[in-house]
Amino acid sequence: MKLYYSAGSCSMSCHIGLEEAAVPYEALKVDWGKPDAHLADLERLNPLGVVPVLVMKDGRTLTQNTAILEMVADMKPEMKLLAPVGSWERAETLAWLSFVAADLHKAYSPLFGLQGISANEATQADVREWAMKNVHQHLAHADSRLADREYLMGSTFTIADAYLFTVLGWSKWVGVKMDAYQNLATYIDRVYQRPAVQAVLRAEGLLR
Repeated sequence: MKLYYSAGSCSMSCHIGLEEAAVPYEALKVDWGKPDAHLADLERLNPLGVVPVLVMKDGRTLTQNTAILEMVADMKPEMKLLAPVGSWERAETLAWLSFVAADLHKAYSPLFGLQGISANEATQADVREWAMKNVHQHLAHADSRLADREYLMGSTFTIADAYLFTVLGWSKWVGVKMDAYQNLATYIDRVYQRPAVQAVLRAEGLLR
């Protein structure tokens, strides 16, 4: 398998998922600032031109973090990255995965593109204020979930944690202050220490 990724982007969640699942794969870095064969392949494989893209051995292509993460988890059920089909735990894990993808990730997005939204500084400030309110609302929700547990689903690391950890890492890039979220701070440090996460951060050039 081949994973096309961009360092530190949402595709890092899939990179972590693959590493945690311990399945053979090749990670191919895409850098839009340096057009190369990897970028050309990405644009051919995904008409939207975005990561992640997972290419199977038979050439089939899968996009979207949630789909890739679920499929990778099901490749190695013994790793317990996702509970069995039909279980409440699986549905709840997918609910948290959806929360990160559809709510938290989306809340951060405007903070990366303020200049693209408007050239007017006053408008940018208004959008930033609105986006920050949304981000903090969702961070508070995640923080409360982690008040009495190591990971989103308790003591077991799942694909939802791979995505949450990835998005939380964006806070330092867009000026989101995490001081009020002690549970999240402890959680970030715990996930950071996982050997698979360390391997991915090292590969993507993101170790502290």
